[in-house]
Amino acid sequence: MSGTGALALAILLGATGSGLPEELSVRILGRLHPSSVRITRPGEAHVAAVSGDRLWVDGRVAAEPRSFPEGRWRVEVDGVPARPYVGAITLSRDGREVEVVVRIGLEEYVASVVAAETEMGTPLEALKALAVVARSYAASARDRHEGADLCDLAHCQVMGPAGTGVHRAAAVAAARSTSGQALRVDGERVAEALFHAACGGHTADPAEVFGGEGTGAAAMPDPGCAPAPWQARVGEPLLARVAGREFAAGRGIETPVPVDALRFLRGKGGYVIQVAGEDAVVRGETFTRALDRALGHGRVRGSRFEVRRSEGALRITGSGIGHGVGLCQTGAARRAGEGQGYEQILRHYFPRAHLDPAVLTLGPAEPTAPPWAPLSRTSSR
Repeated sequence: MSGTGALALAILLGATGSGLPEELSVRILGRLHPSSVRITRPGEAHVAAVSGDRLWVDGRVAAEPRSFPEGRWRVEVDGVPARPYVGAITLSRDGREVEVVVRIGLEEYVASVVAAETEMGTPLEALKALAVVARSYAASARDRHEGADLCDLAHCQVMGPAGTGVHRAAAVAAARSTSGQALRVDGERVAEALFHAACGGHTADPAEVFGGEGTGAAAMPDPGCAPAPWQARVGEPLLARVAGREFAAGRGIETPVPVDALRFLRGKGGYVIQVAGEDAVVRGETFTRALDRALGHGRVRGSRFEVRRSEGALRITGSGIGHGVGLCQTGAARRAGEGQGYEQILRHYFPRAHLDPAVLTLGPAEPTAPPWAPLSRTSSR
């Protein structure tokens, strides 16, 4: 079968009985903590604000939630450029903030994630691989927020506004050409597929990092992926306080932990998978995020690192960006640039999953990756 025919078959199968949601509800603008919001579309404008313990819309107390039908909306918060979204808008009150939720079609959501999470010039096959991963994660992680399936932040997946331009068009093409395709594990369950910016040469074991097997990923060598080295400095008192806070549940009381008492356990690929103190243990990824927050975000860039004393402080030296589980965006772009299709890229990073619907144009499997399921394993629901 030709590549065009196989793709058409895959899209057709994906549109019928895939078990994927047709729409998602996504909380947007949460990072801005807006007390007032303006939403507009041609011929229509509304202003919502929180005052006291009420939601006000267009100067009147509104019953919650206040819903607006599907359309091409522009959402604006003071001091921030208006952002376009395609979907239905729901407004409600969250404390002193206006909570804005957009109900959006699955493929529009996937395109918005791909556009937001990648750089201009990323090869199309890498964009397509990320589209499958983003779609899979969205379908499998819809219970992370009360009142919405997902948020638009890195806590879930960064979802940008609808927008225009060359990069947005490439993201839309990636979503459309993989429409309905998802990674699955254990037969039919959609994989909790994850991705990260750069593995630095080796991905992490999802069971070691997060304690679960539902991603379909595995610790895989990724030769040629740039090390992406980084460094950060931290004072001993700060590191001791961070450890004390993270160990509080296990210790029963929040007290600083002497730095010399800390032990960093590394797993496959060199990732820190556990940090142990005198009488408590915390996951390495949890500790990494806590330490990065304490330093102001963006300083501790991943969970593969070492801590050493240097010039009166502690020096953290690391490589790779992110948790290391699943699709490596840097590696995927390199592989696409070398001529690999998105199916081959996914096969490398997710050897414990299968692509559903299967695409019939797969090239030879890499020696380290077992063959994926044939078409007969495609979902028929």
